[in-house]
Amino acid sequence: MITRIDRRADKRITRRVGRVFCATALAASVALAVPAVAGARPAATAPASAASATSASTPVGRWQGTVEHANGSGNITLSFHTSGMVCLGSGDGSTGGGQGMGVWWPTGTDTFSYRVLEILREAEGPVTGFVDVNQKATQNVATVSSSGVSKIYDAQGTYLLSANATVNVKRVDTTPGSC
Repeated sequence: MITRIDRRADKRITRRVGRVFCATALAASVALAVPAVAGARPAATAPASAASATSASTPVGRWQGTVEHANGSGNITLSFHTSGMVCLGSGDGSTGGGQGMGVWWPTGTDTFSYRVLEILREAEGPVTGFVDVNQKATQNVATVSSSGVSKIYDAQGTYLLSANATVNVKRVDTTPGSC
């Protein structure tokens, strides 16, 4: 899993992509949730308006399912932690895939948002790019559906394109997986 990103890569991303994306990359590099990313707040420190709209369900736990985007669909695993951190894994690993970290926060009854920096790699190979995942989610007890726009960057941090993505997952454990 992701524990750190090379400091030179952090600097390269900073120059190419900008502060918001770098803040998310930094979160991944030190394995911490960064509440300041795009105004996001961990669930424990949500603003008064979000705190008053507490969910009847909580996404805390491990989830598996699919992500659909312009290039097709693939497997995805999400782990939501009580601290407001979220971890993401995509692909099957044999042909490559992605891993990422970010933050989630409640937005209303059975709704929440999450933002993740996903690092894409070839199978046991180099980084091929990054995805700035930004999703709005609805939870129905043991299922979560979310959608949003992902910004896609190459390995050097150059913006390539934005794409719509839809995630559908089912809870597989009430305990989140490690990142």
